[in-house]
Amino acid sequence: MFWERVTEEIYIFTSERYALVNCVALVTEEGVVAIDALPFPEEARQIAQFLDLRGRGRFHSLILTHYHMDHVYGLYAYPQNLDVIAHELCRKKLLDVGEASLSQARASDPLFDEVTLRIPTITFEAGELQMVAGDMTMRLLPLPGHTDDNIGVFLEEERILITGDSVMAIPIIADGNWRQAIVTLQQIKKLAPETIVQGHGEVILRGEVQAVLDRYINYLECVEEQARKVIKRGKPRQVIWDIPLETCGLERVPLGIASHQLHVANILTVYDRLRAEQEGHTDVPSRA
Repeated sequence: MFWERVTEEIYIFTSERYALVNCVALVTEEGVVAIDALPFPEEARQIAQFLDLRGRGRFHSLILTHYHMDHVYGLYAYPQNLDVIAHELCRKKLLDVGEASLSQARASDPLFDEVTLRIPTITFEAGELQMVAGDMTMRLLPLPGHTDDNIGVFLEEERILITGDSVMAIPIIADGNWRQAIVTLQQIKKLAPETIVQGHGEVILRGEVQAVLDRYINYLECVEEQARKVIKRGKPRQVIWDIPLETCGLERVPLGIASHQLHVANILTVYDRLRAEQEGHTDVPSRA
């Protein structure tokens, strides 16, 4: 794990063990606000201990951007009396699949035996939720596409947007909707944050935000184009594995060896859903 400061009060922690997943901490006068957590217990404990010292033993709350386990598991390391704030769909997803997923993780790696699942205690559905902690004003706003429940945290004073996985080094929509993901990226452009903390990958700094968002939008549009080409030409589904990430304007470096698999999963997802639409079905799960 490594960490960096965005400002004097904002810390970012990045896992070196899993796909450069990020979590964020805001140190306020009313205590630490932790946004997401890293999945591995050792990393989660280190972060919680560091923040306990940095916040002088005071925590304010936990915010969860979405239900995926690489953002959820490490929340167990924080004081159990803290509220967990998320979208209502996140709470429902965790109640539905959270324990089964955690059981699978424990079966594959005993490191997860100590993890207990944290279920959101405060949720919202329509519109936005505004929070104030010390001198920080936070807008929690829906950013669906990667998943239906994904939210972002916009820090008003700093104009920093913490996006969960609605923005990441390679946009991933295998569990979501690529059309909605594009709409969300366009909405983020209009919001015009000066800095973006992605769910996975490096911080997008001032002056780069609009160009990077355009690159991600173009990528998702290209993914749809590639899927449509395979369908139109009557090619077998497996040829999608031969379509390189670079065809759609991104590089493999940010997320390493997993990059091509993630890219292929995106095209397979779009391919399956386009085929389902042609056959009159509206919601068919991906076989990626």
